[in-house]
Amino acid sequence: MEFSQFYASKIYLNPAFTGLRGDNSITTTYRNQWPAIRHAYESYFVSYDRKLKEHEAGISIYFLNDVAGEGSLRRQSLAFIYSKQVRFSKNIYASFGLKGSYNINSINWNNLTWGDMIDARNGFIYTTNQPRGSNSEKHFDSGAGAIVYSDKIYGGIAIEHLNRPKFGMLSLYNNPRIPIRYKIHAGGNIPLQYMPNASKINIAPQIIYTQQSESKQLILGTYFILNKFSVGVWNRIKDSFILSAGLDNDNIRFGYSFDIGTNKLMTYSGGAHEISLTYLLDYKQKEKKKKYKVISCPLF
Repeated sequence: MEFSQFYASKIYLNPAFTGLRGDNSITTTYRNQWPAIRHAYESYFVSYDRKLKEHEAGISIYFLNDVAGEGSLRRQSLAFIYSKQVRFSKNIYASFGLKGSYNINSINWNNLTWGDMIDARNGFIYTTNQPRGSNSEKHFDSGAGAIVYSDKIYGGIAIEHLNRPKFGMLSLYNNPRIPIRYKIHAGGNIPLQYMPNASKINIAPQIIYTQQSESKQLILGTYFILNKFSVGVWNRIKDSFILSAGLDNDNIRFGYSFDIGTNKLMTYSGGAHEISLTYLLDYKQKEKKKKYKVISCPLF
């Protein structure tokens, strides 16, 4: 599962983002993928991100709940992240993050239908002879990430499933291991308005590349930022265009995005809707001069 508001759920993109915004926040994200298909795929994400200023570190926790097929298939993940920031030079900084998660995958076999249950005249009336597996499986997963950044540009890499946990619902003797997934991302924040006391106008180009085994995904796009408003245009290559809009109003951030399908599946399934809401817990507190610069990345 991938979000389209990459930086609203930034610790899901890369654990090294933990604490890098310099604020303590709670974020919730809801994603409805393929809305034209009834109960196709829904995701719920809640996170807490905290900067440990005295240690130049950060901690975060998130809970992810994916539901597919009217609750038939469910994936739940509870993750804990720790990050540490270092300073390489006057204007170059880095952050390193470690993630551990406890994961539960479950399935309701009673909600599934099979071909041998169908009668030509009366529909689904028979009992299936298909074998059933376990109702759930649990495993521990681990990941890591790193980000290097300066005043205007940044780049990072995240590695997921480092311990290659086994995954399977059919109670097979030799269940397969989850392949390692790699994420590489980079971006910048370029001011277009240099006049004092004028509106803040920035452009923030981005690139995100993901690979897991033979599966590859490339996302290109940019954000346009005007004071507290931002809009984004992205292309998830050979899949969809992403349009997003966000508002940063003091201690509340609200974002909405819509995926417009460019392949046949996304076109006929209705794309995807995504909503995010972030609440800043200590936005009124005055801070002393920071030893480490806050990363200048988009908010949505």
